[in-house]
Amino acid sequence: MNHMIIASRGSRLSLRQDEIVSEELKKTGIDTEIRVVRTRGDLDTKHALKDIGGSGLFIREVEEVLHRHEADIAVHSAKDLPYDLKDGMTIAAVMPAAAAADLLVMRKENPHLIGTGSARREAEIRRIFPDAEIRGLRGNIETRVRKLREGDYDAIVIAEAGIDRLQVNLSAFQVRKLTPEEMVPACGQGIIAIECRADDKENIDRLSAINNEETMKRFLPERYLFGLLRADCSMPVGAHAVIRAGQKGDEEITLYALYLDKKDRISGRYKDYKELCRKLADRVM
Repeated sequence: MNHMIIASRGSRLSLRQDEIVSEELKKTGIDTEIRVVRTRGDLDTKHALKDIGGSGLFIREVEEVLHRHEADIAVHSAKDLPYDLKDGMTIAAVMPAAAAADLLVMRKENPHLIGTGSARREAEIRRIFPDAEIRGLRGNIETRVRKLREGDYDAIVIAEAGIDRLQVNLSAFQVRKLTPEEMVPACGQGIIAIECRADDKENIDRLSAINNEETMKRFLPERYLFGLLRADCSMPVGAHAVIRAGQKGDEEITLYALYLDKKDRISGRYKDYKELCRKLADRVM
């Protein structure tokens, strides 16, 4: 089979991520077509994610298309993945990661009115700007930047990866890149994940040819930690891993976690990441 149908959301960012995957598959001789799927998170753009609640707001309908064999693979922003995939599904590959950080994009310093629809971002922003008003903000990247430009907000919080992939011009604003200590990123932020049916050995083999091993090293501990936290979009939760070369050839990892009103980090050897994740989850939960 030299043709794949990709199930995906229809936002400009989602389609750009589809292009990235399609370009890599084309190098292996596989052509693709896109099947756009509207998700519950896309249909309700008025309410904050924490108010909609639930798990997999931007994923479940896409997984259903995959489950019904109406598509061969699904392309996701890894940060949208719930801690549990639909039964019978697996993440077979990831693309090279973009930046994991969040950006605080401001019309002026010391913003009073800050927009976000994310419980995680809201919790962290309240630590940085305890006197600021946080107001709900949903919509695609272009919509959020437009509302900032029009003066609806003094600042917004947005993922650096989306800005970079869509090449959004932020030169009219002050931009502050938030460190993991300031704002723990969402699990898998900046990573494109490719899902397929777990029993689809043919496509799993094809996807292995485009899998980025360095990104997978980060993806696995973040997903493991996120699974221990067992959170959904209504909860302020973050999970992030930073991997570095260590002494004697061992890689080292620093794990960051946010859970409700608690945050912490832990460091150790990468090969011990599951034990480190369990210790960190115990601390914050």
